[in-house]
Amino acid sequence: MTIIVQAVELLKSITSDWVDNIYPNAIPEEAQDKTDETIILVRPAFDTLGDYSSDTFNTITRHLSIQIFYKLGNEIDYDLVEVQLYKALEAKGFRVDGIKGRLIDIDTGQEYQTFTVTNNKTV
Repeated sequence: MTIIVQAVELLKSITSDWVDNIYPNAIPEEAQDKTDETIILVRPAFDTLGDYSSDTFNTITRHLSIQIFYKLGNEIDYDLVEVQLYKALEAKGFRVDGIKGRLIDIDTGQEYQTFTVTNNKTV
């Protein structure tokens, strides 16, 4: 199972009460203009190799970009659900590295949050 699939399955299990859909890699064209749903987009950012010995690497750190697009007019406490999400991801082996800050999508008017998580794997 790829790291993207793992992250999507994990996100489905911990956000089912406030997220409508989670997409790997890209938001389908038919869902791009939906402002009545909260969606999460999970994409690979980059990988780094580390823990070199005997002329080879022994770990891979995978970096994922996660974006949350909040539906218009919702009543949820963004700060609360985001902190709960970060804690749940950390409890499952992902580290939250960078949080960009909530912005407004100029095309849809939706608020969105972008953050990066990493996952280390020994090979």
